[in-house]
Amino acid sequence: MSTPNPQVPPETNAAIVAWMGDQGWHVAPARWEMDPEAGFHVWQEAEPTRGRSHALWIAESMVSHLSAEQLVNVLDSEGMAEEIRISFKMRIQERGDGYRVPIVSRRSGEWRKQE
Repeated sequence: MSTPNPQVPPETNAAIVAWMGDQGWHVAPARWEMDPEAGFHVWQEAEPTRGRSHALWIAESMVSHLSAEQLVNVLDSEGMAEEIRISFKMRIQERGDGYRVPIVSRRSGEWRKQE
């Protein structure tokens, strides 16, 4: 029997969609993704710019423990908008009393050649 995907509180989803919109990225509501370490809620551009979509992966633990306002404050304090502009896909998760922002690994062939 599989575990159901955790839901994002409506106020959190609205806050992240608005935050992404403030950066110029129009995103769909969150979807659920698992990776070997943890589960993530992913907000991804619905219509990518320049052929690549910007995406923000936020660990389930952060979504479940932080209010919408606290989560947006963390994104701002960690400079996530600039990180996403540079790398297109970023994730953030709690580590001890701080946050870890590793680049989301890309599947083979996802990197485009520099011309």
